[in-house]
Amino acid sequence: MKNPLRRLFLVAVLASTSIGAAYAQTGNWPSRPIRIVVPAPVGGPYDLTMRPLAQQMSQMLKQPVVIDNRPSAGNIVGTQIGAGAPPDGYTLTMTGMFNTISQSMYSKLSFDIVKSFEHIGAIGEGAQWLVVRSDAGISSFQDLVEQARREAGKINYASSGTGSTGHLVMELLQRATHTQMTHIPYKGGGPALQDVLAGVVSVSVVPPTSVLASVQAGKLKVLATSGATRSPDTPDVPTFAELGYKQLTVTSWVGLSAPKGTPAAVVDKINSTMNSALREPALRKQLEAQGLSVLRTTPQEYAQLVNADTERWGALVRSLNLKAN
Repeated sequence: MKNPLRRLFLVAVLASTSIGAAYAQTGNWPSRPIRIVVPAPVGGPYDLTMRPLAQQMSQMLKQPVVIDNRPSAGNIVGTQIGAGAPPDGYTLTMTGMFNTISQSMYSKLSFDIVKSFEHIGAIGEGAQWLVVRSDAGISSFQDLVEQARREAGKINYASSGTGSTGHLVMELLQRATHTQMTHIPYKGGGPALQDVLAGVVSVSVVPPTSVLASVQAGKLKVLATSGATRSPDTPDVPTFAELGYKQLTVTSWVGLSAPKGTPAAVVDKINSTMNSALREPALRKQLEAQGLSVLRTTPQEYAQLVNADTERWGALVRSLNLKAN
């Protein structure tokens, strides 16, 4: 094509056509069912969080919002499906803090939790509890620290697996308190908790919902919470920050993301719908029953949270030389 004016004209036409098509698509969104990929099994914490929110969003958007469970180690399979979907707003992905850990644990991921998504907004966050068996002879956080200093490496702690939230919080705790304890990784939180209750292992860091009944029954004692504030279920239990270890303030959070390139107008509409749904008292009650404190953020705030925790956990994972494959 030798005529430069004609070339510029065609470029302008193509650009305007593309913009017009994108605008029409955005303006009509949603015109068909929306899929939310949940990278975890049916009936698990992720699933039980997302389903009631999806139902509420479906009513507001007047379109079906369908849950597509794709469980796998490290939440990889589902997150990969979500990252590779067309960026049209019809496939969304439930993302969370665990993705920011997996990003450094797995060396051959086909996606980047920071760069492969348009992050829509946070849903909620939950603290972790540091627990011991009630008859372990440890009555406070300071007792645990003093014993760990006296008997370096002799206190065993359980986690749901290498690289799990509980494992990494305990690694941060040892660095903060200059102690050494021995990690006993299990294949899941259930077996780990079972051995703590049986007295096989002394200590663990766990989500409150998994141990609340055992705490109320007097079988376990909570030494500290990783939340920014005390739990209403255990108002006498201090936060790590109150004990002088602000760096141990950690929450496990979840949110919603869309493939990179999803139009900003669609992302904003999903964010607005999600935040409106999260204001509903019935939904808030359901999420709180799952141990979540509801969060309502902008897309930018959620993206900042993803970025910050990817850096935080990535640095720790690399320093420990942890690898999942």
